[in-house]
Amino acid sequence: MAQDIFGTGRVTVFSLIHTWPDLRAAVAYATTGHFGDTAVLGVIPVPNNVHEPGDLFAIAGKHEPTKLYGQPHNHATAAWLACTGFSSRLTPKPNTIDLDNVSWRLDMVTKRTMDKNLYGHEHVAAGRLTFGEGSGDGFVVDEALMTRAQDVLLSPAAATTARQLANVSSSQE
Repeated sequence: MAQDIFGTGRVTVFSLIHTWPDLRAAVAYATTGHFGDTAVLGVIPVPNNVHEPGDLFAIAGKHEPTKLYGQPHNHATAAWLACTGFSSRLTPKPNTIDLDNVSWRLDMVTKRTMDKNLYGHEHVAAGRLTFGEGSGDGFVVDEALMTRAQDVLLSPAAATTARQLANVSSSQE
C-alpha cells in the first residue's frame, strides 16, 4: 500500500496539457529528500474536472519518453516527469504560481528511481497533491490555497476575476 508523503517548502503549480489539444490538469512540483533528491509531482484535485488524469506516470508514457530518455520505460517516464516539473519552475508560463514555504500532502503515491540523476533528482514520486497543515489523520486542507492552485487552469483574466469574487464573498461573511 502506498504511503502518503508530507512536506513543506517551495511548490510550483502549473497547467499541464495532458491530452492534446485541450485537456488540462493543475499539477504541482516540489522536492523532498536529501538535497531535493526526490521530485514530487501531484495533480491538484479540481472539482468537476472529469478529465483529470489519475496517473501522471501513464500521462508521461503517452508522450513516448523512451525516444528521449531511452529504456527502461520506468526510467523514461520518471525522467519525463522530473523534466516537466523542473522546467515548469525554470521557465514558468502564464498563470504558473510559485509558493514559498507551504505544507503539502501527496497521496495515491507511485515512486520510481531513475537509472541516473536527472534535473537534480534520483527519484520521482507522483500522485495527488493537496495543501494544508499537519500530517496523517491530522492533516487539514487549506481551502484558500487549493482554490488558488486550481485557478491555474483559468485564463489570466478569469483567474483574477475568480480571486476578486472570492475576496468579496469572504469579506461579506
